[in-house]
Order: sequence, then C-alpha cells, then structure tokens
Amino acid sequence: MSRKYSSFYIFAAVLALGSALLIALDLSPFRSLSNETYAIARVNDTAIPMAEYVRALNAMQAGLERPLTEEDKSRALTILIDEELIVQEALRLNLASDDRLVRKNLIQALINSVILLESGQDVSDQALRAFYEEEKALFSRPITFTVNALRVIDKDTIDVFFEALHDGVTFSDAGRTAQFEAIEIPAGIPAGKLGEALGGKARDAILAMTPGDIAGPIESTGGDIFIWLLKRDGGEQPFAEVKDSVVAEWQRRQEEQALARYLERLRKQARIKQYPDEAMPIE
Repeated sequence: MSRKYSSFYIFAAVLALGSALLIALDLSPFRSLSNETYAIARVNDTAIPMAEYVRALNAMQAGLERPLTEEDKSRALTILIDEELIVQEALRLNLASDDRLVRKNLIQALINSVILLESGQDVSDQALRAFYEEEKALFSRPITFTVNALRVIDKDTIDVFFEALHDGVTFSDAGRTAQFEAIEIPAGIPAGKLGEALGGKARDAILAMTPGDIAGPIESTGGDIFIWLLKRDGGEQPFAEVKDSVVAEWQRRQEEQALARYLERLRKQARIKQYPDEAMPIE
C-alpha cells in the first residue's frame, strides 16, 4: 500500500506551530515579560527561556479572537517542552544544530522518521472496514434534498390537482391546472434549511419521504403546500466509495499515535520541571 506522509492535524500541526514560534514575532505585546535570563521550564539540564514562552503565547494569540485561557497557556508550554525533548534526542543522535531554521527542519525530519518507523505498517481491508464502521459518520456527506413545492391558492381546487395527477399530468402542470403557486426552492437544499423554507411540518414530511413521493396538503406558513421529492443526496457513503478517505484518516491517526508514543517515551526518560507561577532565573 502506498504511503502518504503529510502533516498531522493535531500533534504534528501543534509541533509545527511550536517550531515556527522560535522564529516568529519579535515585536511582542508581552515584551515586558520577554526575559532571556528567566526560565519557564527545564528539560533535563536545558532551560526553556521565558522569552520563548512569550513568543509562543504571542503567536497563539495572533490566531485567536478570544483571550488566551489557562489551558491555552499550558498547551503552549507543552509544545515547547515536546520540541525541546525532540531536539535533545537529535543531539543524542548527533543530528542537531543551534540554528533556529535548522532546528525547525530537524524537528520535522525527526518526526517524519519516527512516523516511518513506528507507523509504517500496512493495514488489512478487514481492519479498514472495521474502522469505517466505527467512524461512519466521519465519512458521511451532509444530507440534501431537491424538491418541487406548490402552494395551494384555493382549497377548492385541490381535487382538480389530484385528478390531474391521476390522469398522468406532471406535478408542475397539475399545479398550473389547479392554479397553485410554485415555490422556488434551491436544488440540493440542506435538511437544516428545509424548515426555514417550507416550515417544520413540511421538513418532517420530506425527511420521511423517498424520491418520487408526493405529499400534501401540508400546513405551512402562507397556506397549504404540496411537495414532490425529486432527489435525496448525502448521508452514509458506501465503503468502496470512500475507501481512499478511510485509508488517509487511518494513516493520519496511526501517525498521530506513533508520535504520541514517541513523545511519551521521551518524557518518561527526561527530567522535566515547569515554573508556571514564577519564572526561575537561568543559571
């Protein structure tokens, strides 16, 4: 099976952010806290300067419209600690450099090698199908409907409409014969918009219909209506149609889990101290 190595949605994306923070935003609103002589944490014998933490907060805030929460701040510190763990492992392997850009590339390269070694396994079709069944909603498409709708102008002509349909006249022509008013409904309207367009009772009726069904008269804002369901799209997709997406998501999660296991091993082997309440001088 061919492998597609891409950035992670969670760990890799977060670590990429963390590495980008190292070279970002010299003009920080937290400048008063940016002190290279104080540490926010220590990984083994290496201090993480307060300045790096401040850059992380600044970059994180730039992507948010709300103030940072304590959880955000904790996550920023975790990013920096994980990054330092990876750099120290690279040092142990004689791969590292003090240059920031080199460090950034090094971190990504080491992450990629971890992914290759720890998640580089083929998956059986049976395992993919089991994964698909567990996460079926993830591979479903939004349900949409294409309908024709007619509003009754005079209830006395409803029988005329039914008679025309019985005689084989099309839905639209039967509506014209009964002098109904056509209601413009966009094709492929989402289920959530049906209520806005036709009212709750009509929405519920459509959800219970199958393509080709005609329902009515149904109470609606502005008068009774008739509905012809032409098409229903979306919902659960057959495994064969979404197999490529299933494979990609399975691989992404395997890579994510591989990186998580790798970082957990590094954390267990390291001496990590955090100073979230009061930064400590760097010795």
